[in-house]
Amino acid sequence: MADNEQIARLKASVGDWNAWRAANPRIKPDLSGADLTKAGLRRADLRSADLSGAVLKGAGLTEARLGGADLTAADLAHADLIEADLSKSVLRRAALTGALMLGAKLRGADLQLTDLRGADLRGADVGGAALAESIYLVQSQVESAEGNEQTTLPPKLQRPAHWARERPPAKR
Repeated sequence: MADNEQIARLKASVGDWNAWRAANPRIKPDLSGADLTKAGLRRADLRSADLSGAVLKGAGLTEARLGGADLTAADLAHADLIEADLSKSVLRRAALTGALMLGAKLRGADLQLTDLRGADLRGADVGGAALAESIYLVQSQVESAEGNEQTTLPPKLQRPAHWARERPPAKR
């Protein structure tokens, strides 16, 4: 069950939230089922947080750190995830309908049964991501993303030729 104090802290101030996370690195935030619709969470530190079943419709998560987060069945429809780090996150059965994911890092993420209808994946790093059972993923989305040989795709989609080339190291 979600921790109401944590939800209130996050909604009140991302700066205070990030300071609290830095001071309490061993606490795994429980934001499961939280209603964060249209919340301004730019650059929020949500690494390893439990956001399963959370409602993040239209949330501003630009450059948010969500690596290792559990976003199972979360609603991220129309969320702004530009340059967000979702590496090794679990997005099973999540709704990413119409999400802006330009340049997002999804390395090793689990996107099985995730609704990607209309999600903008231009420049997103899906290296090693599990996309084989994602829903409504289309070839143009795959072509616009950056993947590798470990990225799994649905059988009906083709691995883009540019995925075979060596990628330059990411800028920090």
